[in-house]
This record gives sequence, C-alpha cells and structure tokens, in this order.
Amino acid sequence: MPEGRILHAERDGIHVLRLLGEVRYPLAPALDAWLRRLFEGEAPRGFVIDLAQTQAIDSTHLGLLARVAKRLRQAGAPRAVIVTGRPDITEVLLSMGFDEEFQLVDAQGRPAAAALGGEGETVAEDSGDDADDHAMADTVLDAHRALMELNERNREQFADVVAALEMDQAQRGEKLV
Repeated sequence: MPEGRILHAERDGIHVLRLLGEVRYPLAPALDAWLRRLFEGEAPRGFVIDLAQTQAIDSTHLGLLARVAKRLRQAGAPRAVIVTGRPDITEVLLSMGFDEEFQLVDAQGRPAAAALGGEGETVAEDSGDDADDHAMADTVLDAHRALMELNERNREQFADVVAALEMDQAQRGEKLV
C-alpha cells in the first residue's frame, strides 16, 4: 500500500482520520483545507488519528497533526488519540513530543476506524497530479510552524527549515502570514 490516502469518518461528534500508505506532502493541501473547514464549526467531541496502516509520514503531515492538537486545546476539547502500529513511526512521534499533546495508543495493526464502520470518505488521495504550488508552499510552511510550537526541541530542530521556507516565499513575492 505505498500510495498515500487519507480517509475520514464521524459518529456522534467523534472524528477519525485514517492515514494509509505513504503519506507525503502532495496530500497536505487537501488535508489542510479539510481541517480548516472542520474547525470552522463546532469543535469535535473527540478526535482519533489512525496511523496503524501508515507506512511513512512526512514532517508536513506531522505539522498538520500538531495543528489539530492546538485547535482542540483552544476549543477546550479532549486531547486527540493517535493510534500507531509501527515502532518507527511511534519513535518519531515520541521524539517530537507528540506524547505531550496526544494520547498515543499502540493498535498492534488494528485500525481504530473499524469501530465507526466502513472505510469513510476520502479526504486526500495520491493521484500523481501535482498540487497547486502556492497552496503547497503555504501548507508546508504552516505545518512546520505548528511543529515548532509543540516544544523547544522542535523549535530548534525546524528553525532552519522554516527560515528557508519563509525565504523561498519572500523571493517569490508572496505574503508571509
């Protein structure tokens, strides 16, 4: 299952995102737009991020997940749960302080979304098409800023990345948020 895909299901205000396969930056603008729409309304009663069938996840998507934690905290909602089934992904999450913002659960390969029934609706899918360059740049920059906000260690680790992304945007004459 190398191609990336992101699915969503919801029941009684509990939202589940399943990230399947290799979740890389081309999927990020679609997920970012979906998350922005979701948080425009009432905050979710609960949020589960199912990484049990995730083969790889990039820092852009980790930043989007960090933003979920921030939005839930701002809304006074419970901490999101991340279900993970791969030791390498769990190690990355722990190294970046995700255990401080999320409840991490080891699924031992069982998808959490099964409890909601069905696969869910597709939020993002790797179609091989290139995403809009501006949307991609904005999403990547915002996601890495969110990662920096998680803790001081991440701030130091991603400072150069964010600076380079900001410089790239400035050279293209885009407005920095």
